[in-house]
Amino acid sequence: MLQTPDGHGRIELFEYIHPEAIESQPARPNDIGMHRVAFSVDDIDKALEIAAKHGCRPLRGVATYEDVYKLAYIRGPSGIIVMLAEELKKN
Repeated sequence: MLQTPDGHGRIELFEYIHPEAIESQPARPNDIGMHRVAFSVDDIDKALEIAAKHGCRPLRGVATYEDVYKLAYIRGPSGIIVMLAEELKKN
C-alpha cells in the first residue's frame, strides 16, 4: 500500500500468485479496462528524472494541455501506463 505524503491518498499494488499470471502485450492508452493510473506531481521534470533512474522514459514526450497542465505518460510495472500531471496555474 502506497500513501501520499499528506496521508490523503493511497493506492494498492498487488501481484497475482494464483492463478498464474498470463503474459500479454502492454495495453494501449485507449484500451478498455484499468491499464493506467495518474499522479499529480509538483515538478514533472524532477519526477521524470526519478523515473528515468528506474528505466522509465516518457512514451511521447511532455505535452502542455491548455496552459493548465504539463502531462507525460510512462510505462510502469506490469506495463501499466502512468500519467504524471503538473498543474501550471495554481488556484
